[in-house]
Amino acid sequence: MKICLWFRTVDGPWGGGNQFLKALGRELSARGHAITDWPSGGEDLLLINAFNAGANRRLNAREVADVRRSGKWTALSPYTPVALSRARRRRGPAIVHRLDGVGIAVRGVATKADDVQSAVNALTDATIFQTEYCLTSFAAHGVTPAHYTIIPNGVDGSIFYPSAAPRPLGKKLVFIGSSWSSNPRKGFATLAALSEVPDVEVRFAGRWPEAIDSRNVVLLGAKSSHDLADALRDADAMVHAAQNEPCSNAVLEALACGLPVLYLDSGGTREIAGDYGVAIGSDLAANVDALRASYDALRERVRAERSRFLIEAAATAYLREFEIIRSLRG
Repeated sequence: MKICLWFRTVDGPWGGGNQFLKALGRELSARGHAITDWPSGGEDLLLINAFNAGANRRLNAREVADVRRSGKWTALSPYTPVALSRARRRRGPAIVHRLDGVGIAVRGVATKADDVQSAVNALTDATIFQTEYCLTSFAAHGVTPAHYTIIPNGVDGSIFYPSAAPRPLGKKLVFIGSSWSSNPRKGFATLAALSEVPDVEVRFAGRWPEAIDSRNVVLLGAKSSHDLADALRDADAMVHAAQNEPCSNAVLEALACGLPVLYLDSGGTREIAGDYGVAIGSDLAANVDALRASYDALRERVRAERSRFLIEAAATAYLREFEIIRSLRG
């Protein structure tokens, strides 16, 4: 199958969607599918990612409608009226839309991204939500596609894998958090507070916001995927305190590395981490004690069920959905 993943990825860190689509493209290519990152004609299926087509490259409904009609993007696509594209005979491929989070819920402010996702979704044949939370949050904002499925993200297991021998748990419990975004809703204040709990060390990989005091957090800076995986394997557990995230790639990377998770029960995080960690409550010291008490069992479960977090599982589910949509298109 010739599949366009309409998103030009970048090698360095640039958010979870970028990381996921890089891994998905590699996996689909390894399975013998021809993968492109821009609709140039002849594709059997087109996957659109949320509201963007790459780093700092926002989509608009006009170009999606034109590709839907003609099958390929041209310099005129961003300027072709949607109504005109709909009025002509459709020659484009089946289109699947991978929805991200609702912007106002994830970032705390309404942006044009929400309007773009809604407008683009109306032009597609099927929708992939990343979690049940993703489905319900979009429904609350009026996005209710007729055909959809729920498929969690997955990560590259050749990069994100556990240490051969489990790390011995010492007196000090080492947590690590990671985020490319520096939005305060990612939970930086909670990580800073956790760093002051006795017998705890908190490390952070990514971009820490200047406006939030990091207190005792060890700032590791932005890291490549390989270096981030090494940092994860050098920790005891993941801490993730973000609000309203649909399906955090950062959490999946930590789980694939064998780490239990101290997580905020918000958004879709419980759906992916609830069986492998402890929810953050009002008493961080008590939360740490609870994680320590169940640590061995949690770590064993994470390792035993690691395949759930890998790109192979996600790619199999995506291909199943792609075949269904192609058959419906005829």
